[in-house]
Amino acid sequence: MSNVPLIEVQDLHVRFGAQTAPTLKGISFELQAGECLALVGESGSGKSVTSRTLAGLTGANAIIQARRLAFAGRDLRQFDERSWRQVRGAQIGFVMQDALGSLDPLRPVGKEIAETLLLHTELNRAQREAKVIELLRAVGVPEPELRARQYPHQLSGGLRQRALIASAIACNPRLLIADEPTTALDTTVQAQVLALLESLRGDSTAMLIVSHDLAVVSRLANRVAVMHNGVIVEQGSVDQVLLDPQHPYTQYLLRAG
Repeated sequence: MSNVPLIEVQDLHVRFGAQTAPTLKGISFELQAGECLALVGESGSGKSVTSRTLAGLTGANAIIQARRLAFAGRDLRQFDERSWRQVRGAQIGFVMQDALGSLDPLRPVGKEIAETLLLHTELNRAQREAKVIELLRAVGVPEPELRARQYPHQLSGGLRQRALIASAIACNPRLLIADEPTTALDTTVQAQVLALLESLRGDSTAMLIVSHDLAVVSRLANRVAVMHNGVIVEQGSVDQVLLDPQHPYTQYLLRAG
């Protein structure tokens, strides 16, 4: 691992509109290449806002302030929309929890995955089509040639989620963010998607997993940051946080889980 973190967040505040209370209230963490950090907390704790901030997806009315907010040494506070388009998909892959809402209902999933390759690679059309099949096969989609031609509504929830992951990893991003990637799935498919995410961990790829599910966290993450009301109340290694929680809110989460 490099000594320079892939992600550096220091004293991050996010609010939506100048007159509103902040959603994030001074959170700080780092993420190294090859590491998996889980953001854990109940709905409304600020997990998803944190992940969207790191992908430039907070929306036009978001007011973002931080002492440091960097990806691979680049100051994300200076990014305009064009800069984000260059990085998102190419170096930062994002997997949302609602695959049906995230995939374009009006085009086959293969074309959606191919668009990422069109935007960020020099592959020609035939090479892109071959790469799409390769990606779908890699994420465990059966009959990938058939599935690539199908629309999102024609796929099961598990296959849609796999297609979304295939799109997110198409360009071998340095950071993969997964926001509640297994929430809408049944137990069997959930286990399959977790195994897939586990297989994607490597020395060069960092992962940020957003979850309220501590079983997901214990399987995937090296470190855990527990969020409550827009604040990180506790963070440390998986063993430290899950086996010897110090903060009352972490203890509550573990009892509730």
